Amino acid sequence: MESDKGRRARAAGSLTRVADMRGTMSRMNAAEEIVSRVQETQLQLARAARHLMADTPAGDLEGLIAILIADIDGVKQHAGFEHDRVRYLQQSVMTWLDVKQNQIVKVFTIITAVFLPPTLIATFYGMNFTWMPELEWEYGFLATTLMTLVAAVIPLVYIKRKGWLR
Repeated sequence: MESDKGRRARAAGSLTRVADMRGTMSRMNAAEEIVSRVQETQLQLARAARHLMADTPAGDLEGLIAILIADIDGVKQHAGFEHDRVRYLQQSVMTWLDVKQNQIVKVFTIITAVFLPPTLIATFYGMNFTWMPELEWEYGFLATTLMTLVAAVIPLVYIKRKGWLR
């Protein structure tokens, strides 16, 4: 069995991972904001360069403006690549968090499946009926207790056989 110290260390590690994820998501959001600003700036520069090309008479500047427009287009392509990369990383982190949340929900579902049938049986015996024949039996309490345990074990065995308990 795992010691109390080991459980605390694992819980602290889990909290550290959550804090790391928050920091990572924050940095990725900041990076996405920067890349978005670069894309906006690139669009403005491309527009300005096209207007400059249209307003400039043919000559020496025409070749330089064409190079400028090509450079701006290169920035556009690179910014698009970086934006896609940041979005991919964000989606990867969100997918990882979704998987972790699903694991937590799975644990609660298993706990509910195991404890719901015994709770139902205990509820019947807590209703103060005037006549419950098994309470008059010599081993009525033992039979009820065993029935409650079996009602808890059956879902647990089913869940284990399905491989949901890992």
